[in-house]
Amino acid sequence: MSLRIVVIRLLALAVIVTGALVASPAPAATLAEVKFGNKVHQRVNEVRANHDLVRLKKNKCLQRFANRQANAMAKQKRLFHQDLGKILAACNLRRVGENVIVGPGNPRQQVKNWMNSPPHRANILHRPFRITGVAARKSGGVWWVAQVFGRKA
Repeated sequence: MSLRIVVIRLLALAVIVTGALVASPAPAATLAEVKFGNKVHQRVNEVRANHDLVRLKKNKCLQRFANRQANAMAKQKRLFHQDLGKILAACNLRRVGENVIVGPGNPRQQVKNWMNSPPHRANILHRPFRITGVAARKSGGVWWVAQVFGRKA
């Protein structure tokens, strides 16, 4: 076997191994998950309107972080918060907050549960927040929801 063939085979093997080590992207949300997240966003805006606060607009950068967080929680089957400092920097924000929740129920119930929790309620009713991203994933018969709030710099 020539040196050239050996080198080509080694390079091919390196490409295959490297490809296997790269994390695959998170699975795309199903239509039901997108609808659930949209309804959570709508319900949060209804609550804010009832408190004379501006409606939160969707933001692509915050949506990416919300998607990532909902996927991670559903995959790991545990509730946790992400590093908000990374979101501040990546999305060029002045303020950031996050609500996460897991459980059965509909979007109205999820938001009601947040409103019954002082720290989550504070995020929803925080006057400076203007933008958001919301994601929901269903896994193990329950909904994993992440909402990221922000204010541009």
